[in-house]
Amino acid sequence: MPGGFTGKYLIIDLGKKSFDIIEPKEEFYKKYLSGYGLGAAVITERQKPGINPLSAESYLGFCTGLLTGTGAMFSGRYMVVGKSPLTGGWGDANSGGFFSNELKKTGYDAVFFTGAAKEPVWVHIADGKVEFKDAKKLWGKDTVETEEAIKGELKDKNVQVASIGISGEKISLISGIVTDSGRIAARSGLGAIMGSKKLKAFSVRGKGKVTVADPEKMKDLNKKFMNKFKKIGPPDKISVMMLNFISKIIGRTGVSIPTQPSTVRLLMKQYGTGGLTGYSAEVGDSPVKNWDGVGYKEFPVDTMSYKLSDKELVKNEKKKYHCQSCPLGCGGIFDIKTGKYKGTEGHKPEYETLCAFGALILHDNLDEIVEINEMCNRAGIDTISTGGTVAFAIECFEKGIITEKDTGGLKLGWGKSAEIKKLVEMIIERKGIGDLLADGSRKAAEEIGKGSDKYAVHAGGQELPMHDPKLDKGFALAYQCEPTPGRHTIASLLYGNLWGVKKIFPQAKKEIKAAKGEMKDVALYKATTLYMQIMNGCGMCEFGPLTSPLPIIEYINASTGWKLGPDDYWTIAERLLSLRKAFNVREGLDAKDSAMNGRGWGSPPMKAGPHKGLTLDMPGLEKGFFDMMGWDEKTGGPTKDKIRELGLGELKL
Repeated sequence: MPGGFTGKYLIIDLGKKSFDIIEPKEEFYKKYLSGYGLGAAVITERQKPGINPLSAESYLGFCTGLLTGTGAMFSGRYMVVGKSPLTGGWGDANSGGFFSNELKKTGYDAVFFTGAAKEPVWVHIADGKVEFKDAKKLWGKDTVETEEAIKGELKDKNVQVASIGISGEKISLISGIVTDSGRIAARSGLGAIMGSKKLKAFSVRGKGKVTVADPEKMKDLNKKFMNKFKKIGPPDKISVMMLNFISKIIGRTGVSIPTQPSTVRLLMKQYGTGGLTGYSAEVGDSPVKNWDGVGYKEFPVDTMSYKLSDKELVKNEKKKYHCQSCPLGCGGIFDIKTGKYKGTEGHKPEYETLCAFGALILHDNLDEIVEINEMCNRAGIDTISTGGTVAFAIECFEKGIITEKDTGGLKLGWGKSAEIKKLVEMIIERKGIGDLLADGSRKAAEEIGKGSDKYAVHAGGQELPMHDPKLDKGFALAYQCEPTPGRHTIASLLYGNLWGVKKIFPQAKKEIKAAKGEMKDVALYKATTLYMQIMNGCGMCEFGPLTSPLPIIEYINASTGWKLGPDDYWTIAERLLSLRKAFNVREGLDAKDSAMNGRGWGSPPMKAGPHKGLTLDMPGLEKGFFDMMGWDEKTGGPTKDKIRELGLGELKL
């Protein structure tokens, strides 16, 4: 008997307050896995092409991973999927915590919502039973208050809740979906779809168990994995201890110092992602001053970025936070010392937030960033896009494109804490200029005009993450060429090397060896993004392979009972990636629609710093990747031959 998947998913119609149970055959899972593979197949088949994602006809899915609940390490993530109201193409976002496992324990691999409620509604699923509950009293509450209210009403602290805050209610196109009082599936603007459907929250409670085809094999895999995972050597300890010093050498000389998964593991265990804030600012990984500054000149580790990094960051950490099935524990719970949430607890800011409200806007006040992080988590809004949009607004103000008349009297400026925090409040509340900025920098620039689009640093409408592609050209491919543009959690050259993709896939080794010049990097990128398709189909966290060799293929086969090899999973991964790209073509997008702002790839080139004079060959990189994937150069999607080859012809593409 196969294991790993429940063999069922739900379609819930919020307008009719009805639901249908769908039971796919095992071959469906072999074709699409779960996670966003399942989500993309279902939505592509059921949703009409070209519809407004904020209309009642649209679908929004919550998908568990194929390995969720099986005991596999790092398998605790869920995927939210739908057509992105921010980019107009495929949208997905994922998060850790405990929601995914609880959803799967209700007996469903995924739940999809369509239709729209007339009044605010909250949907609860307990052991397969679907309940529609009045959410009028929850509307207007933040995500922490909503979660507490639902758990209180149900008298069950173990209920897991996914909800939107005020940003989702107000249909902000950069809003996300929050679980665990601060873990947020932030990107693609999918919180706006929940808001448009008047779906305030989705809660789950299950008592079922996920079957595993070979439980003894799973135990053995975990034992071997943990034996390696626990090993930390003296070089790792020295590297982490001297990280900020090392960063100064790299930033000024350009000398690359290779890292190891064990070093990343130690850094993450001690500090979480914020352990890299100082390092990233120095070496040219962090964008500075809205992508136009130099870290070691304008946000140096000795005087500024260290305040947001490693030892300084964790001074207020009350306890470590582990997601379900995670041995790493990179998260943390903070005691909030100042501001409107003083005396409460909140989640530790991640690197992306620390940079978006730090180096990107030359702001080094950690207490203020902790408060802003809590504001965004409670409002359910993406900190990457919010920080990027704030940076855009500051530069527009500096250049005289917007004035105090536009900002309601706010004198915006780099590093000005009070004004930054007030602008974030306005974005959350959609008040004054915040109403314009709440849909991201691209839409704001379209409204403002006056050449402001030069300062809106995005790809396809989504603000770029806090990793500069000029340091790692893999991020350039990720930001511009993937189905969900402007995303850093997909692939890069660093990821590919740390994940060991050449050892996992014989096809990867073959293609990299055959490639010439810069195309070797493109081939490595291709193998890395294909690896991530499998990870996202299984509900896995990328920090697993970043910190130690993860037996992903062995995990899947032990869980399901399948006997598929690396080449089989390579093909599955191609299918998931190409399907999501084909969805974009179906929705009327082509390759140019996800083009990255020039500041991301060095146009114009930087005049100083680690990336001085560097301009990436984006046309060449893109063409090389599209050719390797079998994608059309103009549309950016798979050719008809590729669609047939991958068995996608049955879908509405």
